[in-house]
Amino acid sequence: MPPPACICRIVLAAFFASVTCGCFTTPAAPDRVTVANQLSARTGNTLPSNTPIGPITLPPGASLDDGLTEDEAISIGLWNNAAFQELLVDLGLTRGDLIQAGLLPNPEFQYFFYVPDKAFKYLFDFPIEAIWLRPIRVKSAEHEAYRTANRLAQAGLDLMRDIRQAYADVLLAQERVKVAEQGVQLRGRIAELAEKRLKAGDISPQEAATALIDSLQAKQDATRIAFEVPIAEERLRNLMGTGPMRGKLQLDPSLIPPTLTFDIDELTQEAMRTRPDALAAAEAVAAAQARVKFARLGWVRLLGVGDATSGSTGRVLGPSFRFTVPLFNRNQGGIARADAELERAQRNQQTVAYQIILDVQRAYLQYRQPCAELEILRTKVRPEVEEAIRRAQGAYAEGNVAIFIVLETTRQLLDNYLREAILLGDLRRFYAELERSVGKRLAPTVPAAPTAPPIKPTP
Repeated sequence: MPPPACICRIVLAAFFASVTCGCFTTPAAPDRVTVANQLSARTGNTLPSNTPIGPITLPPGASLDDGLTEDEAISIGLWNNAAFQELLVDLGLTRGDLIQAGLLPNPEFQYFFYVPDKAFKYLFDFPIEAIWLRPIRVKSAEHEAYRTANRLAQAGLDLMRDIRQAYADVLLAQERVKVAEQGVQLRGRIAELAEKRLKAGDISPQEAATALIDSLQAKQDATRIAFEVPIAEERLRNLMGTGPMRGKLQLDPSLIPPTLTFDIDELTQEAMRTRPDALAAAEAVAAAQARVKFARLGWVRLLGVGDATSGSTGRVLGPSFRFTVPLFNRNQGGIARADAELERAQRNQQTVAYQIILDVQRAYLQYRQPCAELEILRTKVRPEVEEAIRRAQGAYAEGNVAIFIVLETTRQLLDNYLREAILLGDLRRFYAELERSVGKRLAPTVPAAPTAPPIKPTP
C-alpha cells in the first residue's frame, strides 16, 4: 500500500488537474458586439464597439449639416443616447458576475509556530464541493448574462421607436406651422373684406367684428403652434444624445411608411418566439432553474485537508476530509426561495408573452387606422373639397356668390391638409410602434406622395 505522503501527492495532483481544466471552460460573456449583432440582424442599425464618455460621436456617413434622415437619427441615437449607453454598462457587470462564477476558492493554509515539546505542524484545506458546484454557478451566470444582452437589445428597439416617433412629431409640428400660416393669411383676407363691406354698408358691425376676432385667434393659434417645433426638436435632440449641438435640424419628410396589410396572427407568433424581451424572459427561467439546482446542492461542505500533524517528532503530511452532516440544516429556506424565484420567472415569462400579444395586436390596429383614413381623405374627401372650391370660384366669377363662400371653402381645404399631416404623423408613429412590437423591420419606407398647394381664392 502506498505511503500516506504518496496518497496525498496523488490527491493533490488530481485536484490541481481538475482546477486547471475548469479554469479554461468559463464561457465568453456577451458584450456590445452581441447586442450590436442582434440589432443589425433585426433592423440594419448597429452599435460601435465602444463610445467615449462625454464627447458626441457621429456614426460614419452621418451629419447634421446636410439634412437628417430618419435612419441617420436612429444611428446617432444608438451611438450617443446617454441613458442607453448607461444601460450598456450592465454587460460589463454581468461579465464580471460570469467570471466570478467560474472562479474556484483559494486553498487555505494554517501554520503552527514551534513551541517546546510540540512538533512543527501545518495544514491546508480546500472546499472540494466547489469543483462540482462550479458548473451550476457558471450556467446560472451565463443565462443571466444573456438575459441582460437580450434586455439591452429590447432597450435598443425601444430607443429606435422613440427616436422615430420624435422624428415624426417634429415633421408634424412643421406641417402644422405651415397650415397655421396659411390660415392666418386666409382669415386675414376675410377680415379685410369684411371691413370693406362694413364701410360699404353691406354688413353689420357685428359681422365685421366676428371676422376680425377670427383673424386674431388665427394669429394666436399660429403663435402657439410655432413653439411646438422647437419643443419637438429638443426631445429629438435628447433622444439622439446631441443636446449640446445646437443649430437647425433639417429633417427629410420625403419618406413615409408604406400602407400595407399583414397577417397579424403570424406576426404575433413570430414576436412571441423571437422578440428580445421574450428571449430575456426565457433566459431568466433557465437561470432560476440553475439556482434551484444550486440551492439543493449548495449546502454540502466537503473539505479536502492536507496536514502535517500526524508525527510526534516531525512533519508527516497526510490527507483527510471534513464534511457537513445534514442533521438540522439542508438549506430549506434557500431552496424555498429558489423555488419561488423560479415560479416568479415562469409567471413573468407568461406576462411578457401576453404583453407581446397586446403590443402587436394594438399596434397593428393603430397602424391600420391612419392607413384607412388616408385612403378616404385622399380619394373621397379631398376631391369633393377641391370640386367645391372650383364651383365656388366659378360662381364668384359670375357674381352669383359672395367671396366669403370661396374663402370658407378654401379654409376647408386647409383643414383637409392639416388632417392629412396629422394622419401621416400617426402613420409614422404607429408604424414605428408596430415594428418595435414585432422586434424587426417589416418593410422599407417609400417616397411620400406629392402634396398640391392649397387652391387660392379668386381675387
